[in-house]
Amino acid sequence: MIEHLIEYLGGVPHLTATLSVGTLVAARIGPLTVLLPWLALRGAPALLRTAIVLALTLAMFPVTAAATVELPSSPYVLSALALREVVIGAIFALAAGLPFFALDWSGRLVDTWRGASLAEVIAPPTGERTSPLGDLWLLGGIALFLSLGGHRLALAAFAEGLAVAPVGDVAFGQDTGEAILMTVRLSATAIAFSAAIAAPAAVAIVLVEVGLGLIARSAPQIPVFFAGMPLRAATGLAAVLLAASLVVADLPDVFAAATHAASQQLERLAP
Repeated sequence: MIEHLIEYLGGVPHLTATLSVGTLVAARIGPLTVLLPWLALRGAPALLRTAIVLALTLAMFPVTAAATVELPSSPYVLSALALREVVIGAIFALAAGLPFFALDWSGRLVDTWRGASLAEVIAPPTGERTSPLGDLWLLGGIALFLSLGGHRLALAAFAEGLAVAPVGDVAFGQDTGEAILMTVRLSATAIAFSAAIAAPAAVAIVLVEVGLGLIARSAPQIPVFFAGMPLRAATGLAAVLLAASLVVADLPDVFAAATHAASQQLERLAP
């Protein structure tokens, strides 16, 4: 029965080559489930991530099969090629996911400044510390990204990259160094974007702290630290709402630029 099935699928050589190509495609897709929050959240179980990898591998296999070069039969060489695909997938995912990281970082900064970190709890499913504003920014960005159809553009760019930089090539492209440098630049830009989003909250909370300090100097008997905690929290929330009203309109352009940058990264890595 098994022999007939193997013959129906094209024989052992064809089946082995198909599985090798599928493994390399899965290796490139794997980092997407870790670094792209809109594809799988930070606390997503491993089974869900594996299912996403298998589904995307099956969906993109026709594009890959048409552009794949002849693969070596050595398992050691295939392991090295799989590592190369993981690096390529990580570079793409990092470029495409940096806006979401920036949103999350900005919320965590504001939570720290307004004193919410004093009440942080560890989420039982993930064992990580929670950040209310960080989660709010991240989930809001994901909802906007999906409602705009950004996931379709990102997956289309990734699928096009399978044709531009086929799996199974032995070497990276000549612009690999430029791609790595661009990843560093994009990371710095994301940090600056995060700081810009959190800047209104920083200014507002500093003004509140100055006011509380003046009150403490003029009336030392007032417990300024504990009395000012609700004021800090409310000021941080108000500043976040102000920043959201200014930033949300620009997020579609930010997401589009990140997807374009990720696509360019694949072109730089192409042999």
